[in-house]
Amino acid sequence: MLAVFKREFLSYFRNPVGWVAISLMSIISGYYFTGMITSAFAYVNISLEISYLRSFFIILIPIITMRLFAEEKKNGTDVLLYTMPFSMKDAVIGKFLAALSLQALMLISIFSHMIITVILSGFVSASAWGAIFGYMVLAALFISIGMLTSAMTENQIMSAVFCFVILLFLNMLSSIAASISGIVKSFLKFTKLFHLSDSAIYSIGENVRNAISWFDPFDKTSCYTSGVFKIVPLIFCLSFTFVFIFITYRVLEKKRWSQS
Repeated sequence: MLAVFKREFLSYFRNPVGWVAISLMSIISGYYFTGMITSAFAYVNISLEISYLRSFFIILIPIITMRLFAEEKKNGTDVLLYTMPFSMKDAVIGKFLAALSLQALMLISIFSHMIITVILSGFVSASAWGAIFGYMVLAALFISIGMLTSAMTENQIMSAVFCFVILLFLNMLSSIAASISGIVKSFLKFTKLFHLSDSAIYSIGENVRNAISWFDPFDKTSCYTSGVFKIVPLIFCLSFTFVFIFITYRVLEKKRWSQS
């Protein structure tokens, strides 16, 4: 696993992918941070900056995960991956940790902003560390999704597109939930199905919205940005991360046996 991790992590810097991802992160975070320190109130909130950066997961995650397994297929080295003496589990975990480590390295701009804030006699609240924790937990979940799309597709572009669509859907899940809730309320009210009262219709619509929104990882981990630690969002993200990693392992294991 360590050999796979080292090989994959270093490969990010042997091609433009790693440098592009780090540069994008630095530019986006730098723009937001500059806006804070040059505003009329010169109010710096690192937690808000990290919360802002989370919305760019839909771009950054596909970039760093699209090549994890699709690159092997492009270079024809996927057969070597399937026939190596180490277990496929080690290969999957090694690649996952490499991508997660790159994502952690991309936070160097955030740490530099924290240092600048302190130098300028500013204050970095404890919630900033909670926001960083939540950011990495969410990153782990999305990287596992991107890794699965890379394992299931034949080229990097398709992997990036599928990952982007999935993450965009998750980013819009709360809005989708609100829309579906409104449709359900309108349908029940218009058709007078079951002859429900207005309060009952409203309650059903809200229950539908809450049920769908429960799967929104952005909303679930927002508590960390506020400096509030909750165990449920952590279990939620880690559980689904494990599920996607396991599915990736099963997909590759199936291909490995087909190569035998």
